[in-house]
Order: sequence, then C-alpha cells, then structure tokens
Amino acid sequence: MLEINKQLEADEMVRAIHDVKATDMGNEMVRYKAEVDFDGRTLTRHYLDTIDLEVLLKEMQELKAMEEVEAFMLKHGENIVDMLGAEVDRIEKELKKRHPQVRHVDLEVL
Repeated sequence: MLEINKQLEADEMVRAIHDVKATDMGNEMVRYKAEVDFDGRTLTRHYLDTIDLEVLLKEMQELKAMEEVEAFMLKHGENIVDMLGAEVDRIEKELKKRHPQVRHVDLEVL
C-alpha cells in the first residue's frame, strides 16, 4: 500500500490523499480506496493548455451581459469538471497497471 500511496502522491494533479484503505480480497487481489485532494490550479493549467488562449480572450472580451458571463463560466466550468473525471480515470488506470494485484481502485475527489 505504501508504494501505491507514493505513486499517487507523486502525481502532479494530486495535492494530498486522505482516508486510505486497502482491503486484501484473497488470491493476491487488493481493493484500494482513497480520498484525493486535487490541485485545482494544476488542473486548470492543464485545461488551459488544451485550448487556444487567444480565442478564450476574444470570447471574454465579447461578454456584455450577465447571462453571457454565466454561459461562459458554465461552459468552461463543465469542461474542467470533465477533465477532473478524466484525470481520476487516468490515475486509476495507472495504479492498476503498475500494481497488478490491485483489482479495484476507488478514488474519491475531495
């Protein structure tokens, strides 16, 4: 479990892990659960790296009404949340690949 924790804590997206539990399910199979505090700034930076910042700036400069600001924030907020889900999936997959005894990984976002 210590190796799994170290791998998780070494990930750039992870700020901290809490309430870690590993259950031996027999036959060399383990269930791993942890609450993960993700680094919001790193996640947002990763999101910004996937979009054209000039286009983003132009969109922002064209915002004139509160409804437009709300729609803009909802769009990008949803995209960041989707990216968070993808990061959880990526980390779970990497843990299973590096630690084949781990059959089930449950990472909960704090």
